[in-house]
Formats: sequence, C-alpha cells, structure tokens
Amino acid sequence: MNSWLYLVYFSFRRQLRPRRLVVAFILFAVIALLVGFRGFFEPWKVKSFGRWIIALPFCRFFLPIITLTLGTAIIGDDREDKTLVYLSIRPISRSNMYLAKLLGSLPLALGISLGAVFGLCAVASFFGGPPLPLSELAWMFLPTIACGTLAYLAFFGWLGAVFRHATLIGIAHVFLVEFFMGQVPGVLKRISISFYVRCMLYDAGGEHGIGPRNQAIFQPVGGDEAAITLISVAVGFLLLGMYWFSRREYRDLT
Repeated sequence: MNSWLYLVYFSFRRQLRPRRLVVAFILFAVIALLVGFRGFFEPWKVKSFGRWIIALPFCRFFLPIITLTLGTAIIGDDREDKTLVYLSIRPISRSNMYLAKLLGSLPLALGISLGAVFGLCAVASFFGGPPLPLSELAWMFLPTIACGTLAYLAFFGWLGAVFRHATLIGIAHVFLVEFFMGQVPGVLKRISISFYVRCMLYDAGGEHGIGPRNQAIFQPVGGDEAAITLISVAVGFLLLGMYWFSRREYRDLT
C-alpha cells in the first residue's frame, strides 16, 4: 500500500511539468481575453456566456486538449523516458499501477478544468455580468465539467496505454469526433463525449435559456442520463485501461 500511495504521489508530481501548465495557461488566457473583450463593450448574460463561452471554446476545445495532454502522459511519459520497465518491477500489480498513475493525474486535471471555469466566470462577473452571484454561476457549470473531465481523462489514458503515438491519435479524435461529429445531425453524434457534456450543460442552464440553437437537430438527452453516461464511460475506460495495461507487452521499450 505504501508503494502504491507513493506511486500516486509520484504520478501527480510528474504531471506538474512546466510545458503542460504553460499550455493550460495559454489556452485559458486566450478564452479569458475573449470574455473580457466582449464584456468590456456589453455585459455578459447567462445565456450568451453559457452558449458561446462554456459550450463552445471551453467544452469542445479547452477541456479535451487539457485532458489529452494529461491522459496520454499517464503511460506515455514512462514509455518515452524508458522508465516503464523500472516501474514494472515494483511490488505492485500492473493493473493497480495503472490505477495509481491515473489517480495521480486526476487532481491536476480537475484542478485545471474546474479552476478555469471559475476563473472565466470571475472574469465575466468583473465586467458587469452575468447577473448572477459568482458562486451560483460557477456551480451551474462545475458538475458538468467535472463529469466531462473524468470521461475524457479515462479515455485518453486508455488511448495512451494502447498506442505509442497516442497524442497524435488523440488530436485527430478531438477534431474529427468530438468537434466534427458533434455537428452531425441524428444520433451519430452520440459517440462523442462532448455530446453528453453539452447535454448536461443545457440541462443545468435550461432555466436561463442555455440550450442548443436547434433542439430538433441536436436531440439532447436528459441531464441525469448524460451524467450517468459520462461516469459510465469514465469507469469503463478505466477498467479497460487497467486490463489492457496488465496484458500488453511493451516491446518498444528496449
């Protein structure tokens, strides 16, 4: 247990690499500047802020990219640094090793995503809108972002355990599936995680007018159903990653 807990801590510390934090800060700064620039001329409303900031650039770009950089590094960093063999001789089963490394990445992923949401809400409130208390405005979006973070991190963690060049595959997935498929009419969009993230968002902000531009085309599911789906995706890919990592032989480490 001591070895496992130390591996959780070690994985968390290893994720604190400056380049990842710089990428997160730059992306957040770009969106924050957009919020501030728009709010300087016209105060944000809850509907416009949720639809044009949280639903579009944040949920469909910022959140997948941040979890991509952290998720693929769960196994990818050790493969690149040739330390995966060293970790494998520790007195920990490989499935528990994968679980420890993912749990070590989870606090940072949640901290960045939830902190970024709160920061954007603070920027919007600083410029005179939306007309809601900052805590109430942020809480409207936090459960959605938390569930989305769990699902994305588990998926990209599994992707990193399967493919050596998981980052490139993950980028292709973000733009082709999460972004492009999310615009396709019908039920095909339901293969993307972003669809369920937006369904939770629209359900949470429905009383403030946050919703799809064309509900007949988007065909959202209920917020509870979307939350259950995202949590199920997170648990499913976590178990799949644990199984895959425990069974696969990484012949490219030598």
